[in-house]
Amino acid sequence: MSRDAVRDAILGASRVTVICHENPDADTLGSALALRMAAERLGKQAEVVAADPVPPSLVGLPHADEVHVSPRLEADLAVVVDGPLSRTGAVVRDCGAWLERARVVNIDHHISNDGSEALVAWVDADAAATCEMVAMLIPELGIKIDVQIATVLTAGIVQDTHTFSHPNATPRTLRVAADLVEAGAPLASIHRSIYADKPFSMLALWGRILAGAAELHDGRIVHASMTLAMLAETATEPVASEGFIDLLASTKAADITLLFKEADASQARVSVRTSANADAVAITSAFGGGGHARAAGCTVDAPLADAMARVLDECERELARADARGR
Repeated sequence: MSRDAVRDAILGASRVTVICHENPDADTLGSALALRMAAERLGKQAEVVAADPVPPSLVGLPHADEVHVSPRLEADLAVVVDGPLSRTGAVVRDCGAWLERARVVNIDHHISNDGSEALVAWVDADAAATCEMVAMLIPELGIKIDVQIATVLTAGIVQDTHTFSHPNATPRTLRVAADLVEAGAPLASIHRSIYADKPFSMLALWGRILAGAAELHDGRIVHASMTLAMLAETATEPVASEGFIDLLASTKAADITLLFKEADASQARVSVRTSANADAVAITSAFGGGGHARAAGCTVDAPLADAMARVLDECERELARADARGR
């Protein structure tokens, strides 16, 4: 798990394709955009790829309008950020021939990532965000962090720490963020874009989701679901649910908070947040997912109702395990 090896791979490449995970958030997108800008300033060809659309709250980030849905450069170095290659959605499913020709490296902060899907991997579970790691890497490439790079990196840190309110924000995270703000990142406007400036259609969707929220196990499990019908009723896209899980997780007594999202008639995506009394990875890993102890996700190949039943059963088991451990 070597930062030096990742640095050397980037320096040695002629073409750099940075790949985001599916349903990109600010951390994967900010990391990718920053690396693209750094690579271009080193005189390399570079691009950012994301299988799914950029969320509305992030479209104003520098170069966010130039993200491709699949690689356009001839394969050379593929840098997968904020998750393993298997989390890149349609990229890993549809671009197999391209990926076979590329040298794949991985930069991630999720403890569930063992780095085995890449030629070289740098995984730092102590980092609050992959953007925190990239902020430390870019100066080692010989590139000065300017206002554009600082802006996209700050966005990732803001989202993954909920503007430094989550316990994953360490002294190092704050020092890195302070350097980015000193370089010109507009912290207040980034926070507002991600957490405050929401179109009415998004609030209408959130209202429908919240109206169906329920609790189990004396309030220790709180869950809600987003259906395709809700999206149609509010004329919104799936990305409009981004951030709702953090609202739901503010429930005082909840140890496990879940948002179930209907992807189609036979698949559901699940976002999980936990208190210190439960492990989100222990829940999502049962379905092939991953993430952090406090925040994780998975995809369940089942209709929404079946997926909910299966995951909620696993949540009950995790609470029983946690109670047995004396949490």
